[in-house]
Amino acid sequence: MKTRRKVNNTAKQMLLPTLTSYRSGEASGYNHSKRVGPYLIGRLLGEGSFAKVREAMHTVVGEKVAIKIIDKKEAQTDFYIHKHLRREAAILQQLRHPNIVALLEVLETDNNLYMVLEICNGGPLLDLIWVQQGLSEDDAKRFTQQVISAVQYLHNVGIMHRDLKVENMLLDEDKNIKLIDFGLSSFHLPTCEALAVQSVSTFYDHTISATLCGSPAYAAPEIISQKSYSPKVDVWSIGINTFAMLTATLPFLVEPFNLRLLLRKMLNGQMSELPPNVSKG
Repeated sequence: MKTRRKVNNTAKQMLLPTLTSYRSGEASGYNHSKRVGPYLIGRLLGEGSFAKVREAMHTVVGEKVAIKIIDKKEAQTDFYIHKHLRREAAILQQLRHPNIVALLEVLETDNNLYMVLEICNGGPLLDLIWVQQGLSEDDAKRFTQQVISAVQYLHNVGIMHRDLKVENMLLDEDKNIKLIDFGLSSFHLPTCEALAVQSVSTFYDHTISATLCGSPAYAAPEIISQKSYSPKVDVWSIGINTFAMLTATLPFLVEPFNLRLLLRKMLNGQMSELPPNVSKG
């Protein structure tokens, strides 16, 4: 089995520790199921339809990372995922922002695509929201400001995330937001920054104005109704996420789920009530 490797040197220099921080034998005692390149693959952190995220350890420096493992054969069953299999990595390689997860390198075998990412030791934001049944206004404000900063950066380089939701927000050890999961992201316009990257035009989605994607409860009405839309759809999602942070629920809910009724609620502004502890401001 051959491993093809693409290294993001800048990110590695930023995030991997110096050799002096390595404790001899640390990697040898790491509980793992297999090795890919210099990484020992450890415990499961999360999984989706076509990918799993596992903790891993670099055998040289003893640093822990997260590795997103995409099963290439499973991905073939979904036309969109298969067509854009490498787009997430291509996008993440261009991004440098404190509130966006950093891609360190990409490894590829015949069966899997491995995206090596910085690990977020603070856990999922969703877990914090659930435990507290809604964050304080100060915490929600700080997290929202960080999401806004990251999204503004994305839009400035011509990228829409298109799947902003609390499930795609992790926390680092200092409790700062890290946006993850750029599998549905796309270049929304051929900016100079984007097209300066070799082959990036391959991932430019010329049909984006009618692409239905993301999670309906977080998606803007334009996306759900498959009308022409702009990066402003991410701004709508920021508002939904702020509501979720404050209330541990969503502003537009339909039980049982019905996409047409959900869209009608959005267009009519039929939001769930805010709890009394949330200030008017």
